[in-house]
Amino acid sequence: MNDVAPTRDEQLAALARHFVAYIEQQTGAALAEPVAVGADGLASAVARLDDALGQLADLASVYGTDPRADLEAFTLPAAALIGAYLTHAAGASWVEPEGDADTTVLIAMPNGLALDLTGFAQATLLSGRPSFSALLPKLLAEPELP
Repeated sequence: MNDVAPTRDEQLAALARHFVAYIEQQTGAALAEPVAVGADGLASAVARLDDALGQLADLASVYGTDPRADLEAFTLPAAALIGAYLTHAAGASWVEPEGDADTTVLIAMPNGLALDLTGFAQATLLSGRPSFSALLPKLLAEPELP
């Protein structure tokens, strides 16, 4: 028996894989597994994620008793999934949060940008029309030099 606890990176990767399976079960949407997404497929994988999250938002508004609370439960899994896509397809790396912020999902992009994916996931999920796709051009752009 292996008593070694999984690393945070492994936990986030597992959460992302489980969320892909959950979305498929709930919506029928076939999302790409993060390890299968390359740079050329990143935009389409994120667009499919946006569509599936939109379906979950619709389901929450029709069947949920508190749609905002229902969508809040998807914040961490959505942040982990978009982060997994970015680590595999765009060379991002996970950043360990400081202190007790164990539910904060942070990434650093190769171009030097860093992002709190938890905050962005929460904002996009509660916006009524989830759109991680709107974030991609900013994350993938080369930084402007002064």
